[in-house]
Amino acid sequence: MTHKGTVTLETERLILRRFTMDDAEPMFRNWASDPEVTKYLTWPTHKNVDISREVIKNWLSAYESERKYEWAIELKSLHEPIGSISAVKVEDNTNLVHIGYCIGRPWWHKGYTSEALTRLVRFFFEEVGANRIEACFDPRNRNSGKVMAKAGLKYEGTMRQANRNNQGICDAAYYAILADDYFGKGQKRGISIGDISIDCADPARTRDFYAALTGWEKREAYGCPALVGDNGLLILFTVPEVKHVPPVWPEEAGKQQKQMHFNFQVDDLPAVANEAIRLGATKAAKQFGGEHFVTMLDPEGHPFCLCAK
Repeated sequence: MTHKGTVTLETERLILRRFTMDDAEPMFRNWASDPEVTKYLTWPTHKNVDISREVIKNWLSAYESERKYEWAIELKSLHEPIGSISAVKVEDNTNLVHIGYCIGRPWWHKGYTSEALTRLVRFFFEEVGANRIEACFDPRNRNSGKVMAKAGLKYEGTMRQANRNNQGICDAAYYAILADDYFGKGQKRGISIGDISIDCADPARTRDFYAALTGWEKREAYGCPALVGDNGLLILFTVPEVKHVPPVWPEEAGKQQKQMHFNFQVDDLPAVANEAIRLGATKAAKQFGGEHFVTMLDPEGHPFCLCAK
């Protein structure tokens, strides 16, 4: 690998940068002093800001090495760090990078950690030359696994009683992504899917419908209501330059046809179909799926299917 050290990286909402001594107070206040944040971590809750200062002091010295990767997660709108993300293990013989992270409780469930991790996946593959990026978590802390999945890492297995954190000896669930996964067909030309746009008369209403149906994260992106799927895919809901004409399904000659639709895999098909109707969808008059799938129309008339797993 060609090590770069802790260089400054940027995302839509975050700046990933080196820590400075000025970060000690926000570090202590925003996350390091909260026992809920450190519950499943391997380092103890900071009892005072002096401990945070000492930790940062050690990191500053370590920055002299290009193999040291320790970023402050700075929220652009706040202008101070809300957490940290780092390479806790770097193995040059296998080109492996193991990532660890934590973030303050007020910023949980907003997609900030997965946004930071996604940026590091890109950095370590494209600029450092990593072959494997991995992370692990205590299975009792399920939300950490969701962060990894949103960043493109895949579940590989759980090692029983293979780790220790502030709760004692614990299992370790591993997620990872390989360079072959990242540089798949098409990516060799520098092409990867960034987002999907869906035209709507009322983008916010349509976004909120799918958020309620799926539980996916709501967000604003590029000035549009947006949704982030479990795999990290960004879906934009946009207003077309001309009046939106809902599609007709099944298709009819001379009528607006659908160009795309969602297929959702669900555990309980009847229950999810009823929930979709409660949220504002309608069941299409014609059905072709039997017991295997149900075609629905969202509040703006876009067809989508609920498919039994």
